[in-house]
Amino acid sequence: MKLTVIGGCGSRSLMLAKCLAQQAESLDITEVVFMDIDKERNRVFGSMAREVFARIAVSVRFLCTEDEKEAVRGADFVITTIRAGKEESRIIDERIALKHGVIGQETTGAGGFAMALRSIPVLLHYCELISRYAASDVMVFNFTNPAGLAVQALRDQGYSFVYGICDAPSGFLRQAARLYGVDAGEFQVRLAGLNHLSYFTSVKLKDREIMQEILENPLLYKQTDMRYFEPRLARRLGCLLNEYLYYFYYREKALGNILKIGQTRGERIKEINDRMLKELGRYDVLKDFDEMLEVYGKYTYGREKNYMQGETSVPRDDACIPKFSLDTWDEGGYAGVALALMRAKITGIEGEMILCVPNQGTVDWLKDDDVIEVSCRISKEGAVPKPGPYILPESAKQLISAVKYYEREAASAIVEKNSEKAIDALMVNPLVGSYSLAKELLGEYLNIYAKYTGGWEV
Repeated sequence: MKLTVIGGCGSRSLMLAKCLAQQAESLDITEVVFMDIDKERNRVFGSMAREVFARIAVSVRFLCTEDEKEAVRGADFVITTIRAGKEESRIIDERIALKHGVIGQETTGAGGFAMALRSIPVLLHYCELISRYAASDVMVFNFTNPAGLAVQALRDQGYSFVYGICDAPSGFLRQAARLYGVDAGEFQVRLAGLNHLSYFTSVKLKDREIMQEILENPLLYKQTDMRYFEPRLARRLGCLLNEYLYYFYYREKALGNILKIGQTRGERIKEINDRMLKELGRYDVLKDFDEMLEVYGKYTYGREKNYMQGETSVPRDDACIPKFSLDTWDEGGYAGVALALMRAKITGIEGEMILCVPNQGTVDWLKDDDVIEVSCRISKEGAVPKPGPYILPESAKQLISAVKYYEREAASAIVEKNSEKAIDALMVNPLVGSYSLAKELLGEYLNIYAKYTGGWEV
């Protein structure tokens, strides 16, 4: 089996390499390719990933390359995790949005739209290559943000081999499981919504519904990412909330906190990543790999420690921060999500997981071809949503419906280069909510990102 990671040499490359190397033998993965267009990251992170495989999975052929066709040729599985425009563009996205008084977070609202402007054309290019050169039954796992919107665009163009993956739901379940002293796999859950806008509607432990019980547990709001929400809100909704819902339920607080600290998340991430790459680049991986692992662990911890802190002013508990080490078993992160579906396809062993897939009638208030984030049954044939019911309050349904309209119109607008659809999409998004703002934002983003969009205008 050949697995390819497009955009493989980013800041999460070692986490990904570790997870893949640990499970390669059990999945009969014989070849892993990390493809990236950044020469320096290839040199540093690519060489470190190679050493991970040399230590953990010596039988796997590992290749780091800039050759996109060679990377996908014959691939059985592909993970797409790209950042078109790198961190510099993320900062531009955020700053333009803030200038207009709206949140520029990279997966929601104006920032998410700007990232989609860059990401979708590049992803369509890679999907065309994959359809031509990869295995006929290839599976593609998209982690590129905004993941749900991107998968909507790719599925709309006929790329039915694409599944959206996100590590937020599984990461939260591991946090919640610690409250009960159990493994997250012991939970039976139902989740519905959109990527970064989803709700756990049911959590069972040993076939016992514990949703009300867990919502009443004060530790939930201290030791998990539910710390961002008031207990009164969560109990009123009767659901566990994806942390990104903070931007919708506390919009003015998030905007105010960002403006108050004077630095965006993108600026903090760029600073951390630049320092990490510079420091790692001084070492020789063959002589200094253990020291490089310490450096990598230090910076990744720092990045996760201030996750959402600038926007929420709420510090993250150490228990929620995974510590990087090659000596521990890893089933988490987006690699773990992708590998779970791979395992089902390869072995035929059925299971359940949370993915971004077409609705297919799962909830009757969305279209069948709407890509949603939902609990799925996985098997050799792929993934299908678990049948309902998914009990959500009407306010949550209305929010999901509005943002799904935005995603659907934005996906279509970007592919068609249609300004009217793009303005309609942004105008309806709750984090923009204005025709005049939508027009101004679109004009600025199109002007800056002409090389990605092909030069269409408002």
